[in-house]
Amino acid sequence: MPKVIRLRLLEENSVQGFPVILEIREEGALVHREYDNIGFLPPLPQQLEASFANWQTTYRELTDARSLTQVGTRLSPKPGVTNRSYCEYSDELEKRLNEWLNSVDSRWQTIRDSLIANRAVSGEEIRVIIETDDIRLQHLPWQEWDLFTEYYPQAEIALSVPVKATSIIPPPRYSQVRILVAVGKSDGINTEFDLEVIHNLKTKGAEVISLLQPKPEKLYNALRDEKGYHIFVFIGHSGSQENGQIGWIEVNETDSLRIKDFKDAIKRAIKNGLQLAIFNSCDGLGLARQLAEYNLPQSIVMREPIPDPVAQDFLKHFFAEFVGGKSLFSAVREARERLEHWNLFYPGAKWLPTICINPSVQPLT
Repeated sequence: MPKVIRLRLLEENSVQGFPVILEIREEGALVHREYDNIGFLPPLPQQLEASFANWQTTYRELTDARSLTQVGTRLSPKPGVTNRSYCEYSDELEKRLNEWLNSVDSRWQTIRDSLIANRAVSGEEIRVIIETDDIRLQHLPWQEWDLFTEYYPQAEIALSVPVKATSIIPPPRYSQVRILVAVGKSDGINTEFDLEVIHNLKTKGAEVISLLQPKPEKLYNALRDEKGYHIFVFIGHSGSQENGQIGWIEVNETDSLRIKDFKDAIKRAIKNGLQLAIFNSCDGLGLARQLAEYNLPQSIVMREPIPDPVAQDFLKHFFAEFVGGKSLFSAVREARERLEHWNLFYPGAKWLPTICINPSVQPLT
């Protein structure tokens, strides 16, 4: 039975830091809840924020600058750039993150002690959910906290935002998995590879419906299909505002849509059983947030602009693990770890794929 760890980080107080509620339970049954002593995570250090800004800036310098003329573009690699000195920025970010999360503040120590006391047993699947409305915390590579790597080596991290709890619609009642894939504006990137990966799922019994640079009306109509879909995949260019509140996708050469621009269609898809949206595109935290507000059970997005070959590798390895019987969390963890070699070219690239989940749902298998 998978173990679920939920860290709820409430709004930051400039003096005390972030109030934290820790829940640890096995899937389906609560076994421990730290409600009596709410912990406090110290305020976000300026050194950590500066380290993140340095990493983010240098990471984006490692890609073709023309791809950054519009926020959110899925990136093409800059030829010949393999400078290992850029790794120093990702190393510094990891160091500052661990200094913060390993604080000896007694109000945070109670949370750390509870996590260590409930450490994973060998081979146990761990699902960690970080619930926060703070975009700064959402961007941090929580999976690099050494407490997780030492005591929860099988853990994968998901983000969750505080949303009103509502009932979750079950998936469509078809033995055949239905996947809707939309390929949007894709100049400078190889979407044919992504499409091939998804269409190969037909050999596993999936039904795949493809839309190539659709007009908005065609996308709306497809999402409203009464048969419903299990998975929606978007490939192309996307982006989010810096505050993480609003996201958009470029569905063709001329039309850019915010999620709210087709909210009725996406709500209908969710009502008809949509369980997972995958945005193999850039900077998707705003997309995930809006979809969570519409009660989508789970999504996979990229926290930052993603290099094209990294996006391709992730999708390939994710579906290989997922259709092979791994849970959503395990499949994402395995696929992320397979991106490690890209860190030589894009330090921190393996941090980018991120699960965003409604904490009340059981992840897909």
